[in-house]
Amino acid sequence: MKVSALIPTYNRRAFIFRAIDSVLTQTVPVDEIIVVDDGSTDGTQEAIRSHYGACIKVFRQENMGVSVARRRAIEEAHGEWIAFLDSDDEWLPERNAAFLRAASLVPKLVALIFGNTRFVTDQSEGNTVFDENGFMIDRDPYLLNDPLTELVWDMGRSRPCVLQSSFIRRSVLMDIGCFAEGLRHSEDFLAGLQIASGHSFAAIPFEVTRLYRTLALNESSLELTWDRNEDHRRAAMLGYAYAARTTSAKPWRALHEDAVRSLCKWRAQNGLPIRRLARDQFEFGVSARSVLFFCGAMLGPRFFRAGFAIKRRLRAL
Repeated sequence: MKVSALIPTYNRRAFIFRAIDSVLTQTVPVDEIIVVDDGSTDGTQEAIRSHYGACIKVFRQENMGVSVARRRAIEEAHGEWIAFLDSDDEWLPERNAAFLRAASLVPKLVALIFGNTRFVTDQSEGNTVFDENGFMIDRDPYLLNDPLTELVWDMGRSRPCVLQSSFIRRSVLMDIGCFAEGLRHSEDFLAGLQIASGHSFAAIPFEVTRLYRTLALNESSLELTWDRNEDHRRAAMLGYAYAARTTSAKPWRALHEDAVRSLCKWRAQNGLPIRRLARDQFEFGVSARSVLFFCGAMLGPRFFRAGFAIKRRLRAL
């Protein structure tokens, strides 16, 4: 089983050596390391080639966002299994060995295998994502035949199946068209729901990735800009719609409606059109709330901005 390690990066020259070195020091090596430089202006590409030579495949593109960079890396990869790593994080040495062992044991219906993630701050090593979610497993590997219902898919919290701590079949990523939407934020949430909507997952009980949340990363961290980003809300809308089409379950339809309204409100606050978008609420049915919201949306963004202003005044009083 061939494994491709894929690292998208943008202006992370000061941190990317840590990420690449953690792949190179795996006890069982990967078959290729691909870095997609998403239009860096700090000499990231040149530094990688100077330091590592031909052992790292580096592809450069204009700055189009992390989703496009991930998609480019998948297209350039030759491995059966894809392993993502962000350019400011690192793998633990036994990661690839643990995933290969699990991949040899799981059925072919399993498209994604994930391990635990340790968050690292300036002060210390923090919690793991399994701890934060109360996710406990007693088998290695642990099968999740229906990850849509067995995992929590909430945009407001970390999920056990962190993309950077996962092992994913390349064929599935290509067939579904993951990362083809051009999102600059929350593309991992959408991809997770797309895969979970038609495939089984598996989990292993080991820490495999250290995810850094240090102050030095704040300036370029996408995680800190989610509330100011339209794509964060768009990813939720697209992901919940994908799940609703697959399962026809009411909870996904309701989540999709809420996500459409959230995106409409964000666009209204920023003076962007919302009338056509508001119609997406009705893709899976009609509710009293969706009809009322649609009527408000027909009045345009100014109506919503006036409502927001009134709410702020009432809260102040």
